[in-house]
Amino acid sequence: MLKSNSNFPLSFTLMENQVKEIIARVLNVDPGVITDTLSSGDIPEWDSVGNLAIISTIEQELEVEFPLEDLFDLTSVKSLVDEVNMLKHA
Repeated sequence: MLKSNSNFPLSFTLMENQVKEIIARVLNVDPGVITDTLSSGDIPEWDSVGNLAIISTIEQELEVEFPLEDLFDLTSVKSLVDEVNMLKHA
């Protein structure tokens, strides 16, 4: 049986990895670059256009819809992971 490496349930860890994989793929960067603390502007690839592409891809692939009022706050790996987790478990 698979176990999580953190205090979060396995489903959170898997979802977090999915979000990070999407970010790396959309930005066309090595997945190792995508850390929990990475934010828009930290790397050249993650500009405003990249952020919109990340949000759109996450919505499509993970079948979530971010509230319009939250879009300007979704500018870091942590904020994206937290928002997807909240929407998936609402």
